[in-house]
Amino acid sequence: MPNFGKTHVKAMGLFVPAALLLVLQGSALHLLSFPERELPNPGLHNLPFTLGNWAAREELGLDKEQAEYLRPNEYIMRDYTSQADHADMNLFVAFFQSLQNSYGPHSPRICLPGSGWLVRSSKQDAIPVPGRAEAIPVNEYVMEKSGSSIFVIYWYQNGRDVWADEFNAKLRLLPDLLRYKRSDVTLVRLVEPMQDSNSRKEIANSRAFAALIFPLVQKRLSSLSQ
Repeated sequence: MPNFGKTHVKAMGLFVPAALLLVLQGSALHLLSFPERELPNPGLHNLPFTLGNWAAREELGLDKEQAEYLRPNEYIMRDYTSQADHADMNLFVAFFQSLQNSYGPHSPRICLPGSGWLVRSSKQDAIPVPGRAEAIPVNEYVMEKSGSSIFVIYWYQNGRDVWADEFNAKLRLLPDLLRYKRSDVTLVRLVEPMQDSNSRKEIANSRAFAALIFPLVQKRLSSLSQ
């Protein structure tokens, strides 16, 4: 029989130091003001309208309430279509110049259920991408609403790293401010309609699209370090 007590104690042993670090960081950020480099926007609108078999058919925008709530310094929202696969993909990329005085990107894990989507399944996985030895960590969700299903992939990246867990952004905030004098972060989210919640085709499509878009976003973010 599995020993859940030991597992719980081990998990708590990892959680408590991390939680303490967040408290200490929060106190330091509240008491002190850390100067940051003034970064230009990465030029997300220059990301290509054609990606492999995918072609952008429409440039979208956040509504006024969403824009005022999220306050990204720059973002794009596009619908892409693959004629070869008869598939649609929504791409949302949002750049936030600083996390020091703002909440930062709003997790799709929260905002999509807030819009009525129910989580059918979720996991963290890794996707191999060109030009990178290690696969990138991502969040993958299957969601349902009113008989419709969607597959969602999202992750966070900047010119220095890529991660899936929102908790990591808070842990790295103070070290990044001290070492790099910056705390920028970019959210990348993909949403593809599914034929049904068990379809594997859309999962493969989305993972392939992620492998196409990641290096292009990373190139633009890395240019901010130069």
